[in-house]
Amino acid sequence: MATLPHSAESFPDWSMKAKEMAAEAKVLSGSKLEQLVVRIQRHTGRPKETCWRFVIQYGIKNKPEYRRWTDPELDLVREELVKGTVEQVAKKLNRTPKAIRNMLRRNHLSLRDIRCDLFSVESLATVLRVRKSEVVHWIEQGWLEATVGCRGKRHFYIITPEALTKLYKEHRQDLLRRGIRNQALFEAYLQYCFSPKHTTGEQLLDVRRDKRERAAFAAVTAVGNDPIEDQEEEDDQDEEEFGPSLLDLQELDESTED
Repeated sequence: MATLPHSAESFPDWSMKAKEMAAEAKVLSGSKLEQLVVRIQRHTGRPKETCWRFVIQYGIKNKPEYRRWTDPELDLVREELVKGTVEQVAKKLNRTPKAIRNMLRRNHLSLRDIRCDLFSVESLATVLRVRKSEVVHWIEQGWLEATVGCRGKRHFYIITPEALTKLYKEHRQDLLRRGIRNQALFEAYLQYCFSPKHTTGEQLLDVRRDKRERAAFAAVTAVGNDPIEDQEEEDDQDEEEFGPSLLDLQELDESTED
């Protein structure tokens, strides 16, 4: 069968019956495909060439096309996911959300690692030891700025470190009047627990990976060193690079309450 030239002509509306018949072309070939075109021609009364073009483009070529990911696209995804949702990034790249999630999985990346300094309502409530309804109240009052994300029919809030800092600076008295506990914990998180803006995504993963490799090398080469002393130095280095751990902050909070 000769290949028909592509036409810029857009098809008029075809009936649902014609589309169902054309869809059968995916599993047909040879004489059976020609018979299908004849059936469509009789059903629609259109020229045979038009029916062939319809079957080829609607029935045979109507399959999802998979594009390879380029390096610039991968970099752009990592940068955009820091501040946007998967759906927003997918729309910007003309990809599907599923394609982006599959790409991240193939490259051993997760949204949690990329969005290392973003909070949801649930995660913020957990670290500040308040109810989720309290965080939602801050948002509804306009004290805490949040971006609304959407995944399917589910809507959720995305909270940035800058928004949390602004909340504490401009509405600290409002928070205190609401009876918020753990003010020291709040301040400690603002001061220590957010990674710098330039250390996001792959860069942060590289820092952690290099740190683990250095620790493994030191463990192999350090013969006769005191393991307890080495562990203490390791903990000190962790605090210098990433700030105190959540356990440290909890202990700090408990000591301030005493």
